[in-house]
Amino acid sequence: MILLLFIVSIDPRYHTFDEVAYELDSIATHFPFIAHLDTIGYSTCDSLPIFAMKISDSADNEEDEPAALYIGCHHAEEILGIEICMYMINDLINSYTLDSTKTNWVNNQEIWFVPILNPEGHSIVMNGIDTIWRKNKRDNNNNGIFDLDYDGVDLNRNYDFYWSEGGSSDPSSEYYRGPEPFSENETRAIRALCLEQHFVFCNTYHSARTGLGEVVYYPYRWSGGYSPDYPFIREIADSISKRIINDQGNSHYTTLPGVGLDGRARNWLYGVCGIFTYCIEVSQTTIQPGWMVDDICERNLAGAYYLLDRVAGSSVTGCVYDSITGEPLSAEVIIEGYYDPGLPPRQSEPQFGRFRRILSPGSYNIEVHHPDYVPKYYATIAVEQGTPTELNVYLRNKNYTAVFVRPNPGKDIVYIELINPLRITRLKIYDILGRLLRAFDNPTDVVTWDCKDTQNREIPNGIYFIVGETSDENVCQKVVVLH
Repeated sequence: MILLLFIVSIDPRYHTFDEVAYELDSIATHFPFIAHLDTIGYSTCDSLPIFAMKISDSADNEEDEPAALYIGCHHAEEILGIEICMYMINDLINSYTLDSTKTNWVNNQEIWFVPILNPEGHSIVMNGIDTIWRKNKRDNNNNGIFDLDYDGVDLNRNYDFYWSEGGSSDPSSEYYRGPEPFSENETRAIRALCLEQHFVFCNTYHSARTGLGEVVYYPYRWSGGYSPDYPFIREIADSISKRIINDQGNSHYTTLPGVGLDGRARNWLYGVCGIFTYCIEVSQTTIQPGWMVDDICERNLAGAYYLLDRVAGSSVTGCVYDSITGEPLSAEVIIEGYYDPGLPPRQSEPQFGRFRRILSPGSYNIEVHHPDYVPKYYATIAVEQGTPTELNVYLRNKNYTAVFVRPNPGKDIVYIELINPLRITRLKIYDILGRLLRAFDNPTDVVTWDCKDTQNREIPNGIYFIVGETSDENVCQKVVVLH
């Protein structure tokens, strides 16, 4: 039997892997102040680099700025997403300093791109070996040979969020979810990037060979319910879809909630990382004629750029700090009524203590928690139309103990305020020679001292020391008494 292998030619308008690598490297070389190129991992089978490009002023540095992520080519055949990412990169670079809006985005945000998440699967398609291949090239049967009818993992079923509920357990299926969650280098690369960068928004670009095209999916609908941020995440999905004109030019993309919880990227990115993530099903099929590509990219820019505008709109943002040291904290920030205790906590990031929560105009109650700190509750925080509400939070460590005196100098009455009074078992007052003048057992939040000693004698003018005793340390405050 003779096996005939028919090679199909892909229109040269589409980037090969080498062309993407060369173009990204050229951009990073010629625009080093606003473009930073990184390799965030290597593909599972062929060890091809997975490139990520960051566009921002001072691109080599981490700044306290909102970040957005755009991902192409989870599925090998869905190559239009690569072109949208590359088109957008070039547009931002070439418009910098010439277009005030785009310059502002680059100066005040961190904009990340992963154009080809699945480089080894992409090579199967671009080489014409199988133009409907969607998986990577994992050697599922460990025979050392790439088998089109058995190998590969569907990367968009490999994320660790209800992983076993989605995809297929059959390695021969084009929806094979892999042997375990995050079994693939490609998805692990995205996991590491997202956990490090704390993105506000993400677009993942797909193209439907089967199913619906020209759709913006958002997370998620499941068991008759929706994600806790449903009103806000849906509103943004609608705004994205209405900005992308369809291929026919007679309408725009539609909006749908993603059905079910499974191992897809959008569900993990939202459910675990809290990123508002949208799956854009570009065009009506996976590989359109080359003459359509630029027009498809141009029409998709409006939806992609909306996210860069929206991050500066209605929301609440701020930083969480230790109230004593001023150090930033990674603390849980809960928007009352928009919270699912079954999801990982939505936390401020540790480097700057920054949190950002996208909301609609209105009034919200906000709780901030950290296991080592006293929680804070803010009632009726107003969020205005089109602008962020700033809310910086200072948390007091539960183990921090102190005494404060007012007034100081004191006259006839001194108020001694205890920070963390439950830890203070006894309060003592000494003169400058170390003699004990007065003691209070099991003091409460505020102790009133009448500037008299144990025998009810008025103490003379001078310097005194107020000492709070705890089980492991003493805290002290100096007070001056002037009658």
